[in-house]
Amino acid sequence: MIIRNVTLAQFTSIVESVGQDAYNGNLIIHPDMRQEGKRVIRVQGRIRAESSREAGARRSWSGRRTVAACWHAHRDVYRALFAQYPDATVQTSMARYDAATFEDVYPATGNVNIGSMFAPAYMPQLCDC
Repeated sequence: MIIRNVTLAQFTSIVESVGQDAYNGNLIIHPDMRQEGKRVIRVQGRIRAESSREAGARRSWSGRRTVAACWHAHRDVYRALFAQYPDATVQTSMARYDAATFEDVYPATGNVNIGSMFAPAYMPQLCDC
């Protein structure tokens, strides 16, 4: 994901806050997350779960546990981000979000098949939270 108009420290604070409040502290910033730019700030990277067996983690399309952050965890982090920083924008491989359109755009990302044609899998179904 690429986040604009928010610093890495601000985004880290939001992930930690949402992680503590809703996911028993299981959400973390991936170590490869970085901030770029001096005039136009851009944060690039991903969030993940610390443990694949706790809330906030998701399963792969085949059912294996992963430390990828689940669909609901991303939703909650983005909601908190836009509530605190309404000028922020988020670009992911699935959609582009801003404060004004997030609630309209985000639900459709749950209808994208990330499995196979013979074994379809959808993000909301792969959550263990």
